[in-house]
Amino acid sequence: MNTHGQDPFHAFLAWLSQQKNEDGEAYEKARQRLIIFFASRKCRDPESLVDKTIDIAFLKFKKGEIPAEAQPIAYLFGIARNVFREYLRMIEKEQVANANSQQHRSDSQLEVERKHACLDRCLNELPQDDRTTLLTYYSKTKRSKIEMHRELAERYKLTPNALRNRVFRLNQRMARCVNNCLEKLPA
Repeated sequence: MNTHGQDPFHAFLAWLSQQKNEDGEAYEKARQRLIIFFASRKCRDPESLVDKTIDIAFLKFKKGEIPAEAQPIAYLFGIARNVFREYLRMIEKEQVANANSQQHRSDSQLEVERKHACLDRCLNELPQDDRTTLLTYYSKTKRSKIEMHRELAERYKLTPNALRNRVFRLNQRMARCVNNCLEKLPA
């Protein structure tokens, strides 16, 4: 279909206009009609779908795959219908993925809530002194954490290593309690 001596794009424009003196105007008219086609179907980004449609038509034109008797606008709308179907499949896949992601988030959130409930229960079962030790031990960060650990060790008349051992044993006890609790809670 490529006209001799013309670059493919200008030949494509000439094919669109069917008259050599209205190339750019025919292109813009076709583009506007395609925008209306996609916009009337409530597409998110009609212009990108128009660009895709025209790109496909241009590639087919360049490869000589468009029949000589094809009417340009009708041919473009045929491609646009296929692009729209592809768009609908993509939207459907996105919706399914979002629904799955939402379900996963809900499951994850439920699991976090279950763990928090068990953690609260287990903390409340600890003697007050042990609960205070654990909560205080993990309450600070960076430099203030080091100071807090030193103060805790002094309060309980422990070496820093003995305090770490005490907190380690409390953590193990809490982990067993939380795991037992999670096993007993309904999923």
